Amino acid sequence: MASEDVIGKLSVRVVRGQNLVIADSLTKTSDPYVVLSYGSQRVTTSVQKKNSNPLWNEVLLLPVTYPTKPVKLEVFDEDKFTTDDSLGVAEFNVTDIYDAAKLDLKHASDGTRVKTLYPVGTNYLGGESHVTWKNGKVVQDLILKLKNVDSGSVVLQLEWVHVPGVTL
Repeated sequence: MASEDVIGKLSVRVVRGQNLVIADSLTKTSDPYVVLSYGSQRVTTSVQKKNSNPLWNEVLLLPVTYPTKPVKLEVFDEDKFTTDDSLGVAEFNVTDIYDAAKLDLKHASDGTRVKTLYPVGTNYLGGESHVTWKNGKVVQDLILKLKNVDSGSVVLQLEWVHVPGVTL
């Protein structure tokens, strides 16, 4: 299998940001948006004007080629006349949802927790994260704490999307 073969798609619902740092000292707000990077791919949410607790609720799709490669998340403040400011960065692993997607869960009851991840050491988790079998799909809820800033977190919901013809 070539390393660039798509093994599945990761549906990332960027739910909301919480307590994002204020980038515009004049207006005491930020105009945040989220960028997800995976390899050479970049996907972006819309900009939420003047909001340090933005609600995006947008779904971004990332074709996954290599499950051990993390997805990088960065929040930016949109500026009209200068370079957009970084409001923090985080990363999350695809490995946990990928491993769960490989299991035969057809007979598992709805809402079965496949795995629980804890905020320890070097990960970016701002709370427990659960990989769950829900409505016939493998999903994972994440709260990511943003690094390189004083405050801020982003709430995500991941879903593994099978690609026809691919056997994990």
